[in-house]
Amino acid sequence: MATTVLTANDNSNADPLVERPVVGFLLAFMAGSLNAWTLPNAQTFATVQSGNVVQSGYWLVQGDWEKFTFPFVSVIAFGLGSAFCGALMTTILKRGEIFTPVVLFLQAAMLLVFAYFAHQRLIGDAGINPHHIAYGISFVAGMQGNAFHKNHGMLYGNVAVTFVVQMAFNFLVQGLFKRTGIEGQPNLLWSGIFFLVLLGFAAGGGIGFLIGEYVLSTGAILLPTAIALVLGLIAVADAFRHKAVDPSSGGTFA
Repeated sequence: MATTVLTANDNSNADPLVERPVVGFLLAFMAGSLNAWTLPNAQTFATVQSGNVVQSGYWLVQGDWEKFTFPFVSVIAFGLGSAFCGALMTTILKRGEIFTPVVLFLQAAMLLVFAYFAHQRLIGDAGINPHHIAYGISFVAGMQGNAFHKNHGMLYGNVAVTFVVQMAFNFLVQGLFKRTGIEGQPNLLWSGIFFLVLLGFAAGGGIGFLIGEYVLSTGAILLPTAIALVLGLIAVADAFRHKAVDPSSGGTFA
């Protein structure tokens, strides 16, 4: 059982915007909702790559190249999204500027395009392959996971869930033995932060499915688009008021 995870921010300051637990919830909600579109339409979880990696190896050894291609390209698309975002963040930071609004607005713009393609496919454009839309969503997920990876100063995942489940239950059981944990804060607080992220994943999946099924077919993509746009506007407003926006640097396992 892990006892600590990593060091966090300077507690003398409030959490930067993208490290606030409510924002962690919203980012996870976005991922859950996007998967609510890709799962029924492309039969994959586009933000979570564990299954795609396993499938790639599974179909590779069987020599089934058609089934191998989709999960393999999904992993590559996710990686390229992460790499692109890394280059984008580095470029922006070198200019002494914040990258959060840029990433969020770019996410919103890309998801809006994918929602358009999803709509065109629904109304009869047979030339649009849902797998290609899923590749694009994987790319966006790679961007999001790379840019926003800390919650209340602690590393976490907002596009994949395994580590979050591990830490939620880890701190829950630690709270039974010792009230105070990392940085003098209650273990149950840390557990609650991770459980809130899990709730975001589940709520995004459920609400995204309901909207897509009964309200608007592309709703599971448009809902994360709207969230990214709103968070981007909040980031601009916070930066204008000289509040911390980007995630803090550092974070080491101990």
